[in-house]
Amino acid sequence: MGKAESNLKDAITQKDPRSILAWARQQGFAALDEQIGKTVLSGFGVSVPKSDAGATPEEVRQAALRLKPPFAVKVLSSQALHKSDLGGVRLGLKSADEAAAAADSIQKNWPAGAPTIEAFLVEEMAPVGQEIVIGGFLDPQFGPILMVGFGGVYVEIFADVTFRICPISRDDAVSMLDELTAKPLLDGARGQPPLDQDALIDALLQVGGADGLLVQLQGEIAELDINPLIVSQKGAVAVDALIVLSDGLRGSNVLASSASIDFAPLFRPKTVAVAGVSSSGIGPGNRFIANLRTMGYSGEIYPIHPKAETLEGLTAYRSLGETPQPVDYAYIAVPKDGVADLLKSAKSRVQFAQIMTSGFGEGGANDQGQDALMAAAREGGVRILGPNSLGTHSPKGGITFIEVDKAESEAGCVGVVSQSGGIGIDFVRTGQGRGIRYSGVVTVGNSADIGPNDLLEYFINDPDTSVIGMYLEDIGDGRRFFDLLRAAQGYKPVVLLKGGRSRQGQKAVMSHTGALAGDFKTWRALSAQTGCVLVDTIEDLLEFLLLFQTITPSEDHVSTRLALFGNGGGASVVATDCFVDSGFDLAEFSDQTSERLKQLDIPDGASTSNPIDFPANAFNRSCGKVADRILPILFGDTGTDAILLHLNLPVLVSYRGSNIVPNIIDAAINHRRIAKHNSPHLVIVMRSDGSEEVDSVRREQRRRAVAAGVPVFDDFAVAAKALGAMSQFESFHKARRNNEDRAA
Repeated sequence: MGKAESNLKDAITQKDPRSILAWARQQGFAALDEQIGKTVLSGFGVSVPKSDAGATPEEVRQAALRLKPPFAVKVLSSQALHKSDLGGVRLGLKSADEAAAAADSIQKNWPAGAPTIEAFLVEEMAPVGQEIVIGGFLDPQFGPILMVGFGGVYVEIFADVTFRICPISRDDAVSMLDELTAKPLLDGARGQPPLDQDALIDALLQVGGADGLLVQLQGEIAELDINPLIVSQKGAVAVDALIVLSDGLRGSNVLASSASIDFAPLFRPKTVAVAGVSSSGIGPGNRFIANLRTMGYSGEIYPIHPKAETLEGLTAYRSLGETPQPVDYAYIAVPKDGVADLLKSAKSRVQFAQIMTSGFGEGGANDQGQDALMAAAREGGVRILGPNSLGTHSPKGGITFIEVDKAESEAGCVGVVSQSGGIGIDFVRTGQGRGIRYSGVVTVGNSADIGPNDLLEYFINDPDTSVIGMYLEDIGDGRRFFDLLRAAQGYKPVVLLKGGRSRQGQKAVMSHTGALAGDFKTWRALSAQTGCVLVDTIEDLLEFLLLFQTITPSEDHVSTRLALFGNGGGASVVATDCFVDSGFDLAEFSDQTSERLKQLDIPDGASTSNPIDFPANAFNRSCGKVADRILPILFGDTGTDAILLHLNLPVLVSYRGSNIVPNIIDAAINHRRIAKHNSPHLVIVMRSDGSEEVDSVRREQRRRAVAAGVPVFDDFAVAAKALGAMSQFESFHKARRNNEDRAA
């Protein structure tokens, strides 16, 4: 026996997974054969069948004599392959002779060009049960990822799988199973006995838990397939396994300690330096100074220029190191070749330098230029926002990167991080027009120094921020991002738009797990584990932020029961469909609520059941003041979680000379103000025909309602998605509280 074989035998005897992997790497293997792979699994507690191996049909027969029938015979290879597709598996063999004959048949019919048959594995057949797949892969941003689903040869066709970022908890494992469409098969569907879900959960933890294979061997395994894991009434057994080795040992993605940054000078700077101011008055620095003045910035402004004495009516200075006072925030928009020297001149007197200048590494180009930039920043003792960053919008600090309406730039509770400057502009302009009020909006650009994780940590801990929005393309340190969100436990709603999610996460995959895992499935796993809300569009991101700004999610239950009140029976039908698709049901009013509604002497044509439909002429009879009588009844209904007030504005506005719409909004504002903390949520949909007359009414009434804490949406579909996101957030918190109660 050679030294390599002796090392392997010792490692297998001791069930030492690391030694086994080290041996495989020494042999240059890309993957472990099934027998060795199962030895690794058993080292972490995963149950595997009793087995033996042989290189020839006769050796297969001898191996089978040492086991109990029925047998399975499979091809062994250190190259990754799908044995079933190549005809390399025989099942249900009743004797040692049948096992030998199966090996002989496989040899004779093995496809030309297929990986070489190195040996045959002979196993005792596992008990009858449900085929499950457990998989794992190494994500470049988040580290090890766990997958579970319904397995077998059709796993990729049915794709009934779900993912989590490792390490998982037992509660994570339970929630993964609950997400599977075919979960009833585990519970015992159609009169079948229930299967051993505890054993399946144990297997998930043995693979993806804190002490599991994927975490403990992190960086060494690129892909893992256990397909199938047979789950029976008593136990779960891994009857096939594929372990693909990574192309080189990688460092751990475990969160490293990172000292928090004091961001106060970024959001409330007392001194601002501006480099890129032109004597012609048309430079980006000139616009920045104009924006500061529009925002009412009250601190010192220091233009930086190599020659000019004064700019924009302010004394100019030659460098960042020559200003009268140290600089909290430096805005830099000079040509690329001049940025490094400017940073070096800071002399540790500048807290943050926001670099608008681009050309330092966007799209992976000119990384050396970005490295030189960071070296200059370190020499100057300054932290960098950017490069390629538009900067910071902070109403509380009186700074912004875009021309804004000062009246709409009130400080609020929404903090935003954007990896796109253009989308940052959307946040400010479109968001403020919709009524969103910000504690801060930061565009991070290339994130050469300060990145999304740093600002996420700030907003999580910022007492002025209660809602967080993010647009991300490449998070970089995904592990830190995940750990920050998970540690926060959904304390604040985080609404996330992930850009570039259609890119293939892995160029080539060798396992079922790799084929089923796309980039965005990892982000969905992150959402399930942290409570962050994923959206598909910029518009949804803004609408969801508006909802979380104005409505506090329930602490006691999940909102699913909806009451509708408005004009238009057809509109109520459409609204019902939209909200049912988002997980809501029409509330069933209590007897007391129904009786109170009937006593209102509702005019003909209106209804008092849910949905409550009021024709426009019925609203007109009271100039809309009937809403002041109906809304308190709905707020008091114990079977209602949310109220949708929907107004078809073109019809209501056509009653000129009447204050129908303002009176309805007055009622909504008044009853929202006096509602108890556990009262139903109130949202408004105001539909327009696009005419200026109607749109002007909507703009004004939206402004009033949102300022009073009542979100207003333009159509039912958006309102349903936004309220559905809040319900999802409430569901996450309810599950977390239940888990904490069980643990206690």
